[in-house]
Amino acid sequence: MKKLVLIAAVAALVMAAPLAFAGDDGKALYEGKCAMCHGKDGMAKTMAKGSRNFNDPAFQKEMTADSILKTVTDGKNKMPSYKDKLTAEEIKAVAGYVKTLAPAK
Repeated sequence: MKKLVLIAAVAALVMAAPLAFAGDDGKALYEGKCAMCHGKDGMAKTMAKGSRNFNDPAFQKEMTADSILKTVTDGKNKMPSYKDKLTAEEIKAVAGYVKTLAPAK
């Protein structure tokens, strides 16, 4: 019984590890690829005029990680597609990180 519990605990940790690292990777990727236009804090810069602020509560409420993933993958308006620049896992990590940006105060 103890072995079964230990195996289940180890399996849970192994499965959760990629999720923990995705947040760190998402932040690093966002800061390296996205922040130049979208701001480190999610506030769009002048070059991204027309883009929504990622730290806007309305944006955070309306946009899902999947819809952000689609935009990063396919591009939209002035924003190019990143499907040839980032892996699917990296795009997923960036989309997840965008969802963590705190609403502006």
